[in-house]
Amino acid sequence: MMDQVYISEITPKDLPYIHWVENLKEYWHINEHPGPFTLNEISECFFPSRSYHIHNQQRWIIWNSEIQSPIGILDAFNFNEHDRSIGIGILIPNKSDQQRGFGKEAIRLLIKKLTFDKHIKKVFVLVDKDNKPSLSLFEKSGFTFQREEMCLNRMVNRYEKLL
Repeated sequence: MMDQVYISEITPKDLPYIHWVENLKEYWHINEHPGPFTLNEISECFFPSRSYHIHNQQRWIIWNSEIQSPIGILDAFNFNEHDRSIGIGILIPNKSDQQRGFGKEAIRLLIKKLTFDKHIKKVFVLVDKDNKPSLSLFEKSGFTFQREEMCLNRMVNRYEKLL
């Protein structure tokens, strides 16, 4: 599985894919700024600067290396320099790409990158309480339940992983 997935920072050629994902209505409830978005709005959000400190978020594309096609998006957000923690999120929108190990490997690659680039000590995720596949994914990835908390007007489960 490890050679079937890789992640890359977004480039301008990835914007149509990000535009498509950001405009999937079934996922708007997990977004701080739900769509719809124009391609120009997506472009302005991420370019010319991809600096985490400017947007308080950084994004990567998850690629299926066998078919050289994007299959999802990873986010890192809310970096806390004091305790060296950061939140992450993952979205693999096509059901046919879910529950195949792609997400677990993408999370592993992102955590490896974050610990190298930012010297992160703790990673957290916020997952809807009824999102069983995501809860299972993060538990299988070594995250442990911490508490319930309010996020974007809904209760979510907070999971953390100490590195």
